[in-house]
Amino acid sequence: MKYISGDLIVFLICAFICVGVFYFVLDDKTNITTKYELVTLSGDTFDMDVNVLITDDTAFAAKYVRDNLDSTVTGADFDCRGATFPIRDGKPPIIWLPHKSPVSIINHELFHATVEVMNWASVPFNVTTEEVYAYELQHLSQQLDNQINIKK
Repeated sequence: MKYISGDLIVFLICAFICVGVFYFVLDDKTNITTKYELVTLSGDTFDMDVNVLITDDTAFAAKYVRDNLDSTVTGADFDCRGATFPIRDGKPPIIWLPHKSPVSIINHELFHATVEVMNWASVPFNVTTEEVYAYELQHLSQQLDNQINIKK
């Protein structure tokens, strides 16, 4: 003990306590380690936004969707490569995507969101409205591309 100062011992004890707090308390309670990105695609022709939640943490994603859109969502709803949760009570749909999702999955989920917005706006899908659907899909795709860092 004559080679270790009292200040060093106090510092080490405090460091261990902080590590314990971060490991045992904050990680489980506050999701401080959850890496996520929330992107809002604003409505254009149709006044309905689309929220895109990008995270690999499916428990966090399930809680987010339950808290913000659909209280009946479970973890099993995220046993897939992406999901779109429909408009409910006038609240915008939520797209969930894991990080590094391929473009094909992103387009797939954006199409579901497009159908949700069009149904909400009472626009049926047929030959005469096909271009409107295509425009909405283009609008959502462009907004998402503009707001996230896609490695090309």
